Amino acid sequence: MGARLIIDINKIKDNARQILGECGGAGVSVAAVTKMHRADRLICEALLEAGIKILADSRIENLAKIADIPCEKWLIRIPALSECERVVDLADLSLNSEIAVIRELDKLAGIKGKTHGVLLMFDLGDLREGYFKEEDLLAAAKETLELKNIRLRGIGTNLSCYGGIKPTFENLSRLVAIARRIQKELSVKLDYISGGSSTSFSLVREGKLPEGINNLRIGDSILIGRDDLTRQYIPSMHSDCFVLECEIVEIKEKPSVPIGETGIAALNRLPVFTDKGIRKRAICSVGRQDIDTDMEPLDEKIELLEASSDHLLADITDCDKEYKIGDRLRFKMKYTSAMRAFTGEYIVREYIK
Repeated sequence: MGARLIIDINKIKDNARQILGECGGAGVSVAAVTKMHRADRLICEALLEAGIKILADSRIENLAKIADIPCEKWLIRIPALSECERVVDLADLSLNSEIAVIRELDKLAGIKGKTHGVLLMFDLGDLREGYFKEEDLLAAAKETLELKNIRLRGIGTNLSCYGGIKPTFENLSRLVAIARRIQKELSVKLDYISGGSSTSFSLVREGKLPEGINNLRIGDSILIGRDDLTRQYIPSMHSDCFVLECEIVEIKEKPSVPIGETGIAALNRLPVFTDKGIRKRAICSVGRQDIDTDMEPLDEKIELLEASSDHLLADITDCDKEYKIGDRLRFKMKYTSAMRAFTGEYIVREYIK
């Protein structure tokens, strides 16, 4: 067995309960984002056991895997016209920013005898999805309310993604103001003013979330136990819910700087090296086809060097343990590395319950 992903279900539950407690105290509901683990069934069930009421994913294929799990399900990537039928079948609510798509959702929901929920997205400056002009959002809300098989559930925004724009009291207060304008001018009560993702959880923790924001879509903070805005772990939460174990297949002492004329390395990297002399290096049977190097060795004396598509290289010179062939190195996985591990098919999963 070359590599395995160890998933601690109990730690994920603990993290979810803490976030629910903190958000609940601020009057904020939580949609747990499941895209990192591709809506892994055991993790989804654990989230519901912890008290989560909404599961949210960016891929309709993931929602299909949990179609029989009784809870509210959101599609949080704006739908393509070509997938609207599956969206109506599999999601209770979808995030939208194009009225043409909402019209198609309405038509298909009518055919199927359903009502589909819509959260209209507004762009506060991150320049990803969403209406950019307030009047355009208002017009879309007006037309959405006129559709027979669509229910306007609220408005939302996305931050800290394409543009890296931080959620702040000021920009989220603008979202609240727009929501209040929609409610007043269109005589509608919005269920949700969704203030973003895990990065907005920082404002909850700091007591700076504007009054009126009543929903967040949180994945990273639950699964990795960190403040996603600062990228710092939250001390009271578990940061090792996902651990990679990979087998050592070679141990050699070699120079720390390659020999010869340097060019482009595997996967289009331009490598840079520091001369530390001769070092003992371990190669493990896992690579970037399986994981990202966004990980931390659990043995703090290990230095993670790099990974090609099939091999991970680590400096084990300073380790107290005398590693040998067949031993396993263990790494605490962060978001991007765990996401890739779930997406591939070469890593075995093991659950701790």
